[in-house]
Amino acid sequence: MFITRRRAPFYLKVCRELLELFQSHRGKSQRELSSSLEALEGERTDFKIFRGLAKLLQEDAEFHPVRDIDYSSLRHWVFLRAQNDYPIVSKPDLLHKIQRHQILSEAAQKFNLPAEQMDGLLYGDLPANQILTSFKTAYSPESLLKRYNLALAQGLLYWARRIRVVLFDYYRVVFQYLKLARLIHWIRPLAPQGIEILVDGPASIFRNTQRYGIRMADFLPGLLLAGNWEMTADIAVPQGIKQFYLDSNCGLKSHYTGLPLFDSAIEENFFKKYSRKEREWTIEREGEVIDLGKTIFIPDFTFHHTDGRTASLEIVGFWTPEYLQKKIQKIELAHRKNLILAVNSQLNCGREDFKGEVLFYRTGIKISDVLQKLEKVGC
Repeated sequence: MFITRRRAPFYLKVCRELLELFQSHRGKSQRELSSSLEALEGERTDFKIFRGLAKLLQEDAEFHPVRDIDYSSLRHWVFLRAQNDYPIVSKPDLLHKIQRHQILSEAAQKFNLPAEQMDGLLYGDLPANQILTSFKTAYSPESLLKRYNLALAQGLLYWARRIRVVLFDYYRVVFQYLKLARLIHWIRPLAPQGIEILVDGPASIFRNTQRYGIRMADFLPGLLLAGNWEMTADIAVPQGIKQFYLDSNCGLKSHYTGLPLFDSAIEENFFKKYSRKEREWTIEREGEVIDLGKTIFIPDFTFHHTDGRTASLEIVGFWTPEYLQKKIQKIELAHRKNLILAVNSQLNCGREDFKGEVLFYRTGIKISDVLQKLEKVGC
């Protein structure tokens, strides 16, 4: 259940209490933390929300055994030693004289451990007995609430059959996270602007869907970094297929770091210099998507003239030979007469390697050269 704006003030208080609880349990065992969480939860009916918020904080908690020792070897020695005088008793008699504390005292001496801690150390490596050593979280009550809502949306995508995304900006950022998630997808440009991304979901092509579902969920925060988008997902539920819709006004916030706006200092410097003055040709960063069939091509800059003409500029910087070859292939497939190429003169290529309008630069792209080319190729 998503936490709405109306219910947010109440759950902000819950988030604050949970953050304080985790902070106060540094140096205490995981069992003690769990007991405190159970006490704070009480008999509340919204326990699923409470536990979901707590689970997010547990991901930032680090638990370690109280001592850095070989616990398996310690237990092995204790059990073998106890076997020699079995049974070990709590009250000695004429036949059974060895008590538990005596075995543990011998183990303390052998392993150079404090005898008074042996009861806890014997199973100190079990998760419940490990100590909360670090709780470094970037969450505030507000950001924890937002992260919870995002986690719910991500969980729905575990069971998606197909996702359709319509994207109007920040193409490069979204494509980057789409590739990082290694999702099966198809892309096509839309008229008059934008692109459509179709993603096959885990419920449509795999029997074992969990791993792919996690990758699908990992993509959603990357999509949230875009400014203008909408997403429709077909979710497989026991009752059939239900649609899950989100758009850029949904209120969900990404916890991912946005990628730099520019790929290089050359691009950034050119854009800033060009934008300082009002010109007949206005500039837009990655404003056009060119359909190449099996792939797409997004020029670095698109220019719009006041009379309606348009043109694009692609900067070919210093890259590997393999990258350069792929770039040239994409440019040839585009078949665009209004495309200008700005090529680094230090690359191992010449004018004959490119078709269309080309200008070479060394340390920076001259605006006057670009304006001259724009007038020549704009249409």
